[in-house]
Amino acid sequence: MDREAPAHPASVDGSAAHEEAAAAAERPTTGTPTDEPSTPAPQAVDHGRRALSTWLWRLPVLAAAGGAAYGVWQAYAIHFAKDAPAPNPVFDPVTDAEVAPLSAFSEVWDGVDFMAAGVPCVAVRVPAPVPGGLDVGVAVQLVAFSRVCTHLSCIVELNRDVEAVAFAFNHRSDRPSLTCACHFSVFDPLRAGRAVSGPAVRPLPRARLRLQGDLGGDPRIVCDGLERTS
Repeated sequence: MDREAPAHPASVDGSAAHEEAAAAAERPTTGTPTDEPSTPAPQAVDHGRRALSTWLWRLPVLAAAGGAAYGVWQAYAIHFAKDAPAPNPVFDPVTDAEVAPLSAFSEVWDGVDFMAAGVPCVAVRVPAPVPGGLDVGVAVQLVAFSRVCTHLSCIVELNRDVEAVAFAFNHRSDRPSLTCACHFSVFDPLRAGRAVSGPAVRPLPRARLRLQGDLGGDPRIVCDGLERTS
């Protein structure tokens, strides 16, 4: 009886090697394939640049908020934050300056411009006494002011046209005003030169008047002092 011959050892070993090679081919490799891009390492965050960018974006908002706040303050100052004139003004003496004869103030709201110690001023006849003014004693009340606007030092004018003041200066009153055409400030002579409209806040400084001569003739009005403002 013939017996089946055993498999040759070489063939067994060859088959095993073949299977091991096939299994190795199926196993994933541990290296990085050369045809696949590598993942870049994360970059460090620049916190300084990020903070700067954040503030740059905020700047327009902050500027708009600041502008709005300034506008509100200006509106408040124009209408409500005006300084009151001193009830008892203190005058620094100056060399007598000629104003005008009393006859130049024959009507209420007559006004005369003059210079005192190099300061342009105006004297006005008003319908009632004003602190710091001159009571002539014949139903004549005079008061004088510096014409230098307390806003930005433009020159104010006595404006008797109440409708023009209402239209051009946005201030309605039943009496003449001292007005500044540069920035539309308005001052009230009957309220001792108080700023009543526009950007000016401080009142006009007053000038001290004195009667020189006898009321029986035509006495002259002179200025001998300017209100101390500091």
